[in-house]
Amino acid sequence: MRVCGRAALCWALLCVAGGLAAPRRLYCERADVAWRAYRAPAAFEARVQSLARDAASATVLVRRVLRRQARWPRERAVLRLRLPEALPPGAAPPCAGRHEAPLRAGRSYVVFAERRGRAATALGPPLRRSAKLLRRIRAVYEPGYSSPARVEPMKSTKTPRGGRVKLECQASGRPPPRISWYKDGKPVADIALRRFRVQNYRRRSVLVIRHARREDSASYECRAQGAIGPPAVASANVSVLPPTTTTPDTASLGAPCPMPDPTSYCLNGGTCLYFELVQEQACKCPEGFNGQRCENKDVSNRSSMSHSYTCKLGLSTSYYC
Repeated sequence: MRVCGRAALCWALLCVAGGLAAPRRLYCERADVAWRAYRAPAAFEARVQSLARDAASATVLVRRVLRRQARWPRERAVLRLRLPEALPPGAAPPCAGRHEAPLRAGRSYVVFAERRGRAATALGPPLRRSAKLLRRIRAVYEPGYSSPARVEPMKSTKTPRGGRVKLECQASGRPPPRISWYKDGKPVADIALRRFRVQNYRRRSVLVIRHARREDSASYECRAQGAIGPPAVASANVSVLPPTTTTPDTASLGAPCPMPDPTSYCLNGGTCLYFELVQEQACKCPEGFNGQRCENKDVSNRSSMSHSYTCKLGLSTSYYC
């Protein structure tokens, strides 16, 4: 029993970890049942009776009406339903919802449609019927469902030239608002640069700028347009800074000695330097002199073409500085 309990616990932890590590799916309005239900003039549950040979239409029996366009359709009515045009061979749809499935005779589907004259036209592929799907659609048709869009404030950011900029816009509303990005008032979608990339999720959108340049410095806006009300706007400034110059490491190269008169420590014109790394001071001796305080005259180096600067730390340690 203990072994089984531990195995079950390990399996549960693995499932949770796998769910956390799974990448989030990008948002696609076509796959959003809420948007499709909100925009469609009519919605109903139908049973497919037959399919045309060219798959351009189907004969369906209306079993349950979820939303009517005026007084259309009526339950138990038999409709000739025009289906969306098929994609060319090898072409993939922009995105597909999890409820989309090929039509088969004798099975039930949820159809979003509109009436054009005497014809019934499906607005997008019919969806495979399920109890969960019907609950989501009914929630959209309840009074007070729709709400205006709201966005969270964004933070301005700075990055060196060649760096990576990431702006995240958190948005909410019912149905989920449409999010678009603007740079100094101009749509980012019109900027034909691979460095700019927009990733839309269900409740947030991310703008990524790779290899930032000076001209990328601007004011960026996230505009979320809901089904009702004006768009909600959040803005942030992006500043691309020039490359920074490195400052010399005074801990290893030495800094001026911290004393009232550093020139009084070294003799014969030497320069006093303080090395923080070893907590000692030393003298940078001019050509022709050496020693801890440049007190010795160096008779071995008389060449005017070479400059021998020697720093001596303590009594035995010395190196060229």
